[in-house]
Amino acid sequence: MTQDIRENVRKKYAQAITNKLNCCGTSTSENPVTGKLYEKNDVEGLSEDIVKASFGCGNPTALAELYPGEVVLDLGSGAGLDVLLSAKRVGPYGKAYGLDMTDEMLAVAKKNQVSSNILNAEFLKGHIEAIPLGDNTIDVIISNCVINLSTDKDRVLQEGYRVLKPGGRFAISDIVVTRQLPVSVQKSITAWAGCIAGALLEEEYQEKLTAAGFSNIEIVRTRTYDFSDEHGAAFLPELSQVEREELKGALVSAFIRAKKPVKIFNEGSDYSIRIAKDTDLPAIHKLLLENGLTSSGVEENLANFLVAVQKEVIGVIGLEFAGTNVMLRSMAIRQEFRKHKIATALVEHSLSIARQAGIQEIYLLTQTVEKFAARWGFSKIERSEIPADLMQSSALDGCCPASSSCMKLKL
Repeated sequence: MTQDIRENVRKKYAQAITNKLNCCGTSTSENPVTGKLYEKNDVEGLSEDIVKASFGCGNPTALAELYPGEVVLDLGSGAGLDVLLSAKRVGPYGKAYGLDMTDEMLAVAKKNQVSSNILNAEFLKGHIEAIPLGDNTIDVIISNCVINLSTDKDRVLQEGYRVLKPGGRFAISDIVVTRQLPVSVQKSITAWAGCIAGALLEEEYQEKLTAAGFSNIEIVRTRTYDFSDEHGAAFLPELSQVEREELKGALVSAFIRAKKPVKIFNEGSDYSIRIAKDTDLPAIHKLLLENGLTSSGVEENLANFLVAVQKEVIGVIGLEFAGTNVMLRSMAIRQEFRKHKIATALVEHSLSIARQAGIQEIYLLTQTVEKFAARWGFSKIERSEIPADLMQSSALDGCCPASSSCMKLKL
C-alpha cells in the first residue's frame, strides 16, 4: 500500500506539471487548496508560469524568517517556486536546496532556475524520508503541502531534525485535520495525492514533532476548506456530494513551526576567547573566506582582533580604529559551531574593548547580519553618516558593495 501511494502521488504530480495543471486536473487559481497563495510582491521578478506551477497549500517563504547567508531546504520542491524565492532572500552567500522525487518536476524546476538567473539554488532527486544531505547542514526547512503525502511522517520528521543545524528552524505549510476523516476518504488514493487522506490531526503532528526531538512547536491555522461546490467536486471526483459535505470544517491548511534545540556553549568551559596571534592568521583567513568575507587589513589590525578557540580557531571578530571612531568587522563562526551564542560573546567582548578605549559610537558594514546586529542594539544609517576618516582608513571601504547595510551603535 505504501509503495502504491507513493507511485500514485508521483504519477499525479508528473502528469500535473506535464499538463500545466494542478494535481487534480483543475487550474491552480480555481483549486480550493492551491489557489491565491502568493501576493504580487512575493513573486516579483519571477515569470507567471513559475507561479502557476505551484501546487502548495500555503506560502512558507512569506511565513518563515529567512536571513542572508542561511541555507534553506524545501522538502518536495516541485517546480521550484519556493526554492527560488528562498534563494533570493538568503542572498549570494546563502543557498536554497529543493528535494523532489519526480523527474518531470525537477526538470521544470531547473529550467525555471535558469530562466530566473538564480545561481544559489540546487535541486536534488530523492525522497523526503531519506534526505540526501549531511547532518547539521541546514538552517531552515520549508515545505509546501508535501509532508502529508508521506506514509512515514515519523521518518520525514526524524530526517528533518537530523539535517537541521542546532537552533535550526522547521517552518512549513501543510494540511491538517481537525477531526477524523470518513473511512471512504481515508481509503481514497486520489485523496492521498490531493493532500487530504494522509493529513494528520493537529495533536498528532505535535506529538510526532516532539518525538523527533523538536521544541517550540506552534501550529497556526491559515485556511479552512469547503469542498461542497463545483471546485470541490473537481478536486475530489471519487467522493459523493454527501461525502464532500462531511469534510466541511474538517480540513485546514496550517503553518507549522518548530526548532531543533541548541546547546549554549559556555565561555571558559566549552571554548575560550582571546586576542588573536600571528599564528592564528591562516585559520582566520580560511574562516573569513568560507564566510564570503575579505581578509584585507586583518594582518595590519590583528592586535584588535579576537578569536574564539576550541583546540583551534572556531570564530573571529575584529575592531578597526580611526581616531575616536571604530568599525566592527570580520565576524565569522565556523559552520558547525554556529547557533551556540559564540557570536554574541565575541560581540560583547569587542564592545567592552571599545568602551574601555573611550569609544562612544561603533559602526558596522554588513550584507548578512543586519537583523542579528539589530538585536545587539545597532540601528541602520546611511553610508554618508559613517565618519570620513573611518571610511578612508578602513580595509572594508573598497570591498563592501554599495548595497551593504550601514549600522551604528551608541555605546
